[in-house]
Amino acid sequence: MILATTILETGRGTFPVSLHEDGSGARCLSIRQGDLGLPETAVRLHSACLFGESLGALDCDCSAQLDAAMRVIQERGRGAVIYLFQEGRGAGLLSKIHGMETQRVEGVNSFAAYESMGLPRDLRDYSLAKTALTDIGVGATISVMSNHPAKRAALEEMGYSVVARLPLSYQVSSLAYPELRMKRDEGGYEVDFGDITFSG
Repeated sequence: MILATTILETGRGTFPVSLHEDGSGARCLSIRQGDLGLPETAVRLHSACLFGESLGALDCDCSAQLDAAMRVIQERGRGAVIYLFQEGRGAGLLSKIHGMETQRVEGVNSFAAYESMGLPRDLRDYSLAKTALTDIGVGATISVMSNHPAKRAALEEMGYSVVARLPLSYQVSSLAYPELRMKRDEGGYEVDFGDITFSG
């Protein structure tokens, strides 16, 4: 259910924003524009990233992807980002910080760091997004804004027909390149480096 809604003015336009809660008390946000019941509405499931989105960390592309998704929604006139509070690929902030320190000290990537701590590479659960997507009236046929096959699979398991993957074009620091390459080569992400510009 929707607990509260407001209107957010951003550099990417005006977006209604709602806080949603499911039957267990778990919460997420929706950020949206337009008639979401129309076919091929653009949808992104986005996991929170404190260091990238709030502190400007240069070694990830989370903030850039969120901004690009909002740009696509504005350009298309409709779409939604479901913002899930799943820091550290669902492992939580404490595990994320421990993993980052393992990366820094041992010179390994984030997958290897999690494995060294006895954690799966990715603990995220996207089922909460169904509550938000239903609350805001997203139709059965959607286009997904993500390079992560697990997100597409999750949406399909919810009953949505994913007809396209919309590429996100954005610029990030060159420090993010190793992480993106790891996701493509080891994680099966559909990273298209033709859509990404690196600076620095």
